[in-house]
Amino acid sequence: MSEASEGAVMTSAGEWLLGLRPDGDTVGPAPASSPATVAEAEADLGPGPVAWAVETAAGAAEKCVRQSPEIADGPVGLRTTRRSAEACCIAILRGLLHDTPPGLITVPPEAVDGNRDLVHRGVSLDRILRAVWTSHVHTYERLLAALRLLVEADRRPDESERVARLSFAYVEELTTAFTTQYAAEREHWAGSRTAARRKLVEDLLVGRPADPTAVENTLGLDLGHHHMAAILWTADGQEAQVSSPLHRLATDLVGASQAVRSLILPTGTSEVWVWLSWPRQPPADLAASIREGTAPTARCAGGVYTALGPPARGNQGFRASHLAARETQRVAQALDNPGTYAYADIAVLSLLTADAEHAERYMRDVLGPLAVPDPKVAAIRETLRLYLAHGRSRSLAAEDLFVAPTTVAYRVKRAEELMGRPLPQDHLPLLLALEISRVITP
Repeated sequence: MSEASEGAVMTSAGEWLLGLRPDGDTVGPAPASSPATVAEAEADLGPGPVAWAVETAAGAAEKCVRQSPEIADGPVGLRTTRRSAEACCIAILRGLLHDTPPGLITVPPEAVDGNRDLVHRGVSLDRILRAVWTSHVHTYERLLAALRLLVEADRRPDESERVARLSFAYVEELTTAFTTQYAAEREHWAGSRTAARRKLVEDLLVGRPADPTAVENTLGLDLGHHHMAAILWTADGQEAQVSSPLHRLATDLVGASQAVRSLILPTGTSEVWVWLSWPRQPPADLAASIREGTAPTARCAGGVYTALGPPARGNQGFRASHLAARETQRVAQALDNPGTYAYADIAVLSLLTADAEHAERYMRDVLGPLAVPDPKVAAIRETLRLYLAHGRSRSLAAEDLFVAPTTVAYRVKRAEELMGRPLPQDHLPLLLALEISRVITP
């Protein structure tokens, strides 16, 4: 199926928008917006147009990031960018559907959060406005392509003119609001203690020399200590304020670690960086202690991820542990299962997927038809992965999956049928390909 549905041609102005559908027959990207935002949009537009907006926003975000990588610094930044683009795209669709005057278009809360997040990460206004227009042009081009399919030929010129006039007026309103908000937020942020801490942390992370006294006074840390970095973030964009579950979990993490010193630094609207430090090497089971000590808060918070870097000493340790936590974050985000992840848990997956293009090619070469993007096939892949990881034990794999051993046996047989061959005696290459499939979605 193309960008629009193959249904009947619409006749009234704007009604054709209800026929929008995402590209192709495969499952499109999941919404980055909250369930409440999606439900409200679907009540007005319907599931098809909202799915089209989600797909369009994902494409727009990718273009923006290719153009200006600083727009999305890591997986949380990319999701925030997508969420903002989604909200704006939905707002434009609803405005076009109801012929809303430009002056009555309001900036969606997700876009406000995204703009504030960019201010806190030091992204310049010109880069933000460039991203807004890149996103809008991408959306506009897809709208015109859909319009050609859904609107009768004799009505296309008038409707094309209306779409151009209103959609560009809407983005002008959004741009004006972003500019005003950016100036106000930047003035507030520039004078904050958090901004000073963020600047000094960024200097340390890129290897710039820092005065130990300034680090002590501003960050409360002794760079000569052993440091362990952590990154906490949410999938649903809840704000990292002092009263939020995200911040409470960060506080509990510090307590569970029994760190001598610590730093909790909100770095965006839904992400917190943490450093823990000790004058001596911390215990080897530190990650397990943190996971156990924060479990009650994590369960209550829901949807919160924690990525832990390994402890390391000195200036280099401060940076190295954070970079390892960032890599842990990348893999954990792809696994799409909130929880606490230590670098040691994902080190192999990190190595296997460091080059995404090469990893995906290897995965497809080894798995063949077992790599198709289908939920039922995904269940077969995961069953086979656990079966091989447990030394071909049906009972152990069944325990992990909460299914019967006979179900494991059936799925392993289906895996062999899909690949067109029995399981090899040396199953390491197959197991590696299955591990890659957990992070790089087929």
